[in-house]
Amino acid sequence: MAVFKLVDTASGFSCIFIVSQPCRRNISPSDIPQPQNTYTMNFSLPFCKNLWTILSGCCMLICCLCSSEAYAQHNGYVQYREFATSETHRITGICINCGIENPERAVGNNELDYATFKIGLALLGGIEQTLIFQHTSIDRFTKVTIGIGTGHTCLSLRLLGQLYVETFSGDTSNNDFQAVDARMLKLLEDSTRGEIEMITTKPYDRVRITLNGGLADINDEFRVYYADQTYGDFSRCDVPHFSSEALYYSFDGNTKELISGVDLNSRLLPVFQDNMACGRQGLSTLPCLENTLQSSLGGWNTGIQGTVGFWARIDDQPYCSGTASLRVEVPPLTITVTIDSITACSAGGCKSYHLEKPRTLNLYVITFQPVVGMPVRLFVNGHEIIAPTVASTLPQPDGHVRISINQAQIDEMIVYKKVLSRFTISDWFYENSPESANTARFPSEENSRLNQHRVTTEENPLRFYPNPTTGKINIAGDILVNDATISVKNTSGKEVCRTRLHTGNFMLPASLPNGVYIITLTTKNNRTYTSKVVLSK
Repeated sequence: MAVFKLVDTASGFSCIFIVSQPCRRNISPSDIPQPQNTYTMNFSLPFCKNLWTILSGCCMLICCLCSSEAYAQHNGYVQYREFATSETHRITGICINCGIENPERAVGNNELDYATFKIGLALLGGIEQTLIFQHTSIDRFTKVTIGIGTGHTCLSLRLLGQLYVETFSGDTSNNDFQAVDARMLKLLEDSTRGEIEMITTKPYDRVRITLNGGLADINDEFRVYYADQTYGDFSRCDVPHFSSEALYYSFDGNTKELISGVDLNSRLLPVFQDNMACGRQGLSTLPCLENTLQSSLGGWNTGIQGTVGFWARIDDQPYCSGTASLRVEVPPLTITVTIDSITACSAGGCKSYHLEKPRTLNLYVITFQPVVGMPVRLFVNGHEIIAPTVASTLPQPDGHVRISINQAQIDEMIVYKKVLSRFTISDWFYENSPESANTARFPSEENSRLNQHRVTTEENPLRFYPNPTTGKINIAGDILVNDATISVKNTSGKEVCRTRLHTGNFMLPASLPNGVYIITLTTKNNRTYTSKVVLSK
């Protein structure tokens, strides 16, 4: 917010007006203090006499800035980002010829300069640098990213040796001290640089990076470029991060709600299906058996408005006599997915949609609020479904979060106590789905009209994992890979490997150096799938 004061130099007459910019989206830490600047400009009286002209011009300028920002945000996932503003460092234990050069260069938003760790002989010690943020993170699931690199050697876990990270709230540790592993280390296209990504479970205002040894055998240096906090509005495949989240079930081999740690009570033994959303696990069930899971906390309710989203697939089997379905109850909402439809109901009414491709993994998002004529909004794979609202005939949930599943799978269920915008919901799908490259993020008016009746997604998604990989790459999806051709190119476009597939996995040549490679799979019927993979041996 800016306060402007216009002063007539002759008479002393002054005019004061305030300009605010409320249009920023996804700046979720609303209680972070925002700077307020006062500008004093001396003009002659005619300027004040034409104050409305000046104000109109300012308003037009601000609207243009807002529109430009909104346009940029709507064309990709936008998140709040805050860089470290100060730092401390020290040498610990016995570390001969150890030191840190230009430690202040790891602070701020310049991602090109860096602090340099010099490791000599680290016997029982090493180098610590603590990067401090101006504000304590608000959300429990916030991503902290540390930009790192070397002088000339390709990054790898083996090279880095004993590299650790830990978050603090003030001087109090969050007890999350951990070694950097393959999940956390993300290599950039220049393989001498990378990022450490860590998800916090507690608020923090500083992160410490510790290097005990490593790099000494090659006479190289370790660099720290920056550290930042990021906030977003939905789960991404690389890391989950949220703003104002209420519930988060990842179903990654368990049925725990990750914010509270409360587990779902299951009538039968939970079954987990591989290669679901993000290439990880999701909740499934034994063939032909229905399982009901519910939270032990009764009386739970999102409130009068909220958003519920999850990935789901109906996997009906011809030999089962029961009806394949998925029913999700998140009070006050009830959602039912069958082989050919989805119905979402709140106290204000229901909306239904006929699914033309029910056996695919779809993202379903439902928002609800006390708005006349539109109490429930339904989104499938990022597109809003235009359907009439009908009176609800279903009983209201009894206060438990409950999932009933039969010949179906569900994954990555997130609940917010706020209504997400359609742009954020669109990003939720397009930032996570490998099929999204083949569909428009914001369709034309004609496509929008057609999408009222169908959702265009690739029916057979394909994924390459793990990523990063040490060499072995698995292929997940419903594509017949037998006799398919694999082409591997480096970032310069040079083909470094070509082979024919007979199984669902293959090995990158051992002679390839670490780095980023583009993998293209071509099936027998000439359908192609491309993915970027990081090799980190």
